[in-house]
Amino acid sequence: MAIVNAGKGLVAVGSRGLIILSSDGGKSWSQASVPVQSDLLAVHFPTQRNGWAVGHDGVILASDDGGKSWRRQLDGRGAGKLFTDYYKQKNEAGDPAAASALAQINTNFKAGPTLPFLDVWFEDAHTGYAVGSFGMIIATHDGGNSWEPWLNHIENDQFLNLNAVRGINGEIYIAAERGLVFRLDRKSSTFKKVETGYAGSFFGITGSDSVLIAYGLRGVVYRSEDKGQSWVALKTPSEATITSGLRIEGSGQFALMNGSGQALISGPDARDFRPFSFKTPTRITGVVSLPDNTLLLSSTAGVKREAIPQSLQ
Repeated sequence: MAIVNAGKGLVAVGSRGLIILSSDGGKSWSQASVPVQSDLLAVHFPTQRNGWAVGHDGVILASDDGGKSWRRQLDGRGAGKLFTDYYKQKNEAGDPAAASALAQINTNFKAGPTLPFLDVWFEDAHTGYAVGSFGMIIATHDGGNSWEPWLNHIENDQFLNLNAVRGINGEIYIAAERGLVFRLDRKSSTFKKVETGYAGSFFGITGSDSVLIAYGLRGVVYRSEDKGQSWVALKTPSEATITSGLRIEGSGQFALMNGSGQALISGPDARDFRPFSFKTPTRITGVVSLPDNTLLLSSTAGVKREAIPQSLQ
């Protein structure tokens, strides 16, 4: 379901708690020791050794050995109690926003501790964020030893799904449904809402020091040159939902992967995306770039290496 660089290594996560590692550019893999069997959806390593993975059942896992072994920091049962207790205290203290947050928490956990965290991103080995369904957002400043609910730190009063969180060029963004992007205002410790003009869901966001790209349903791509304050829709050659994307190190190109197993490649300005179909199309779920201009893809058919065509470089 996702793949990332962990220093010079690679870590991929997937169904039923599967986590695999590679130290040779994805040519061979070994399986990590994992304490859960929940489906894992996202993973991030801010350093070579420190990483976090999240997924269904409110699971947050942490590793401090490059992904070889993992420990559980939170799950749905713990998250339900954490969120409920936190907003009960704020409500009793007279916080005007706590009542609506508490009502949403009660709704979220009414069916049990099953809600997923959809993405995780860490600024360093200490500060990180996990986001998920129905507005779920949580933060840590001590490497996950403790987690703090952050529903009161985001302008998301409708508790919309938060699909991805990323740090880009010193800023932190969240891609969400109903065409919303949130950017962290560090002074107020609040994710501020930005309207893009799109009504559907964004599933991810990537960028460089000069441009941001938000992508999602039906091949939709929106572009910003002012750190997300304003956005313009781009024409793309496919209506397949875009599931993952990145800026390729070295060339500076952008590569967006879609659910039909196709890549959309653009230059560093991210204005004109051209299609490329792989020989064996699969539903691509994640992508990283390797130093030799190779893409390593996670998919519903496993992990595979794909060369970037010379004509698109």
